[in-house]
Amino acid sequence: MIDTDKDSSAYRKMKRKYIELKVILTALGVNLTELDMIKE
Repeated sequence: MIDTDKDSSAYRKMKRKYIELKVILTALGVNLTELDMIKE
C-alpha cells in the first residue's frame, strides 16, 4: 500500500478492505496496536 498512489482506485479498495479487517479483528478481541503498521 505504501507504493501505491493514494488517489488510485486500488489504494482506496485496499484501504477499505484493511479497515473491514480491523473491525472484524477488533470485534474478535484481537489487540491491533502491535499489528498496525500503517500510520497516517
